[in-house]
Amino acid sequence: MASLDTTAISRRPAAETIPGYRLENLVGMGGMGEVHKAIQLSLGRIVAVKLLNPELAKDPAFVARFDKEAAALAALSHPNIVSIVDKGRSDTTYFLVMEFVEGPSLREQVRSPLLTPKEALRMMMEICRAVEYAHSRGVIHRDLKPENILFDQQAGGLAKVTDFGLASFLDDANSRYNLTSTHVSMGTLSYMAPEQRVDAKTADKRADIFSLGVILYELLTGEVPLGTFDPPSATKPGIDSRLDAIVGRCLKPDPDERYSTVAEMMADLEPLAPVITSQPPKPLTVIQRVKAGVGRAARFTGRVVATLLVLAAAGELGREWLQTKMKLPPIIAGTALSSDLGPTSVKSIAGRKVKGTERRSMEMGEGADQLYFLVSGRTLDIDGKALVFPALSRDHKSRTGQAVADVDVMEMEGDTALLKADVLTSNPAPTPIEEARNFLLGEPPAPQAALMLVGVPGRFVGLVQEGSGAPLRLEWVLGERRGTMLGQASPEGVVHFEMEVDAEGMLRGFVGTGKDRRPIGEPLILGREWQKQFGELPRAAVGCIDGTCRVEGLSYSVRKASNAPPTAVAEAPVSRPTPVATKPAVKLAPPAKKPPAKAPAPPPKGGKKR
Repeated sequence: MASLDTTAISRRPAAETIPGYRLENLVGMGGMGEVHKAIQLSLGRIVAVKLLNPELAKDPAFVARFDKEAAALAALSHPNIVSIVDKGRSDTTYFLVMEFVEGPSLREQVRSPLLTPKEALRMMMEICRAVEYAHSRGVIHRDLKPENILFDQQAGGLAKVTDFGLASFLDDANSRYNLTSTHVSMGTLSYMAPEQRVDAKTADKRADIFSLGVILYELLTGEVPLGTFDPPSATKPGIDSRLDAIVGRCLKPDPDERYSTVAEMMADLEPLAPVITSQPPKPLTVIQRVKAGVGRAARFTGRVVATLLVLAAAGELGREWLQTKMKLPPIIAGTALSSDLGPTSVKSIAGRKVKGTERRSMEMGEGADQLYFLVSGRTLDIDGKALVFPALSRDHKSRTGQAVADVDVMEMEGDTALLKADVLTSNPAPTPIEEARNFLLGEPPAPQAALMLVGVPGRFVGLVQEGSGAPLRLEWVLGERRGTMLGQASPEGVVHFEMEVDAEGMLRGFVGTGKDRRPIGEPLILGREWQKQFGELPRAAVGCIDGTCRVEGLSYSVRKASNAPPTAVAEAPVSRPTPVATKPAVKLAPPAKKPPAKAPAPPPKGGKKR
C-alpha cells in the first residue's frame, strides 16, 4: 500500500480524528484525497484509511463516487482484490478503510531489471483473475494501470487490484451510483480504450480488456504501446512470438474485435504462463548465480567426458541411445490429470458400499460388493486388495493413468467428506542397458501418485507425492480457481494420504496417521456448497505419472447433516470443452462364481471421461 503513489512523501498526517482508528503515516495521494497507514484500535491491526478531500466532501457528486468505491469493494471478495474493512464519516470528511498491502506497486515491478517474461506472465494471470471475478460480479474497473495494482509481500508477492473509484456497475442504469455522464471521459489516458476516451458511460468490460493489453505490453517490453507500435517479440528479445497475437487482439480499436471476456484472454495466456505454486520464484543473488554457473559447467564437463568414455567402449549401444528421444520432459500432475486421457475401460475389485440415511461410503479391499473403476491412459492391474499401475514399456504412448470410482448410484452427496488411501511409488530396477542409458541421459523422472476428488472433466482436487524427499503437494483445478500448495518432504515407503472437507467447505490435506498426522499446505476454502465446485457429485480417484504406483485401503465417505435440506448439485461451467466423440458402452463379463450378496452396479457407458 505504500506504493499507491510513488511520488508521495511519507509524513505524519494532518490533525484528523477518525473514530476507532489512529492515523500513522501518509502513504499515498490522489485526485480525490489521501491514503494513510493506520491502526484499527479495536483489533490492533494495520489498515489503510482513505480520506476524501475535505473540499470535495462538500460536493454530493464526489461523496457519491466515494460511496461507489465502497460499494464496488463490498461486492467483491477475491484473493487478488484489496478487501474493504469499514466506511464512515468524520467531523470534516468521509473515510474508507481497506486492508493494508505491504509491498511494491506494479509500476515498481515494471522498472525492475530482474523482471523476466515468465514472471510477467505469472503476474498477469493473477491480475486477470481479479478482473474476471469483478466482471462476473457486475463491476467494471475502468481505471486499470500499474499504480492501482499492488503486490503483497506477506502473501508471497500476490497481486492485488485496488482503487475502484471509477468503477461502474453493469446495471448502472438503475443504480444510485450511476455517476458517469454521457460523452464524458474518465480514467488514465495511456491505459484507456478508445471508446472510453470518447464516452466513459458506454464503455463495457472490453474497455478493461484493452487496459489489460496495455499492462501486458508494458510488463513484457517496459514501454507503453502508443500510436503505431511494434509487437512485443520484435521489441525485446526472448519474448514468445505467440504473445504478439494476444496483445494485438486486446489492443484492437474496435471493441468487437477484442476478447469478449477476460476468461478468453486467460485461456490463450495459460499455456505460456508458468505453473503457479504457493510461492513465486525468487531471483537469485549474484553469488548464487555464480555458484549455479560453476556447477552447471562442472556437470556439463563431467557428462561430456563420461559420454565419450561410454561411447568409446560401447559404440553401437551409444549410437542407438543418442538417436532416441534424449530425455522425458517433466509432467505437471495438475495439468496431466485434468486433461483428456483417451478411451476408458473398466476394472472391478472387491469392496464394500454403505448407503445409509446420513452416511454414504465406499471401502476398497474387503467386502461382498464389487467396486468398479473407470480407467484411462495407462494400464491398471488388480493385485489382491490393491490397484497397481505397472511399469511403463518404452513405447507406451501415455505416461499418465487415472482410475475413477464409479459410485453414481450411491448419490454421494453430503456436507462433510473423508477420502483416504495408502500409496507407494517406485521405479523398477534398471536392466544393464537401462543403466547405460541413465548414465548418458540422467535418471528417469520420479513417479508421481495422486489421491483425488474429481468432478466434470477438468475439475479436481488432489494430494500428490513425487518421490521420496520431494515436497508433498495439494493441487486443485476448479474452473478458473487453480493452484498448488507445498507441504513437508515426502517420507520413504508407503505414504498415507487423507483429505477432509468440513461442513463449512474447508478442505484440508494430511499425511500420516495418529501422532504423526501432519497437514499439507494450508486449508483450501470451497464454501458450504463445496460439491458444486466440481460441477457434479465428486468421485474418489487415483492417478499415476511415470514409474509404478500402488494404492491400497482406498475409502471415501460423506455425511449429510440431518437438519440440512437436500441440495441439488448444479452443473458448473467448465473451462475446457468436453470431447464430442462418443465411445461404445463397456460390457462386463458375468462372474464365473456365485454372485455376491449385493448386485454389482452396472458400469457407466463410455463417452465422457471422468
